[in-house]
Amino acid sequence: MNLPAEMLRLLNGEKFCTLATSYANRPHAFLMVFTYLPPENLLIMSSRTDSGKVKHLKENPEVALLLYNTGKGGEPPISCTLYGTATVLPTANDSYYRESHYERHRDKGTFIKGKNISIISVKLRNAVMSDAKDSVHTWAAEDSSTPEP
Repeated sequence: MNLPAEMLRLLNGEKFCTLATSYANRPHAFLMVFTYLPPENLLIMSSRTDSGKVKHLKENPEVALLLYNTGKGGEPPISCTLYGTATVLPTANDSYYRESHYERHRDKGTFIKGKNISIISVKLRNAVMSDAKDSVHTWAAEDSSTPEP
């Protein structure tokens, strides 16, 4: 995967993102903890199985995710909106993803390994990044035939 360096820094350095969904033609946004799995170009998240966001994702799996860095550590401020397709994984097939997510966020174990917790994967399709100088860059997965929004 040929991800831009700025995008990789966000995916590997940040822990939180905003997940945007649409359900019944209404937008919703959720603060999420995520794990990036480079070999599969996936973001992994978890949520209560009976939550609104899981219901939304099953109805409409197309999502947007916002990641940003405010300029900490001397890095320039940058934001990245990622677009992809979410899947609520069947419990029988989620152990690798659940364990990977837990390894990165051991302090959030209750929200990853607790009862009634679903694992959500998002296959990244494309992204739009911008920096403090309003320089905008786009990226698309090699296997993506979907144009950027």
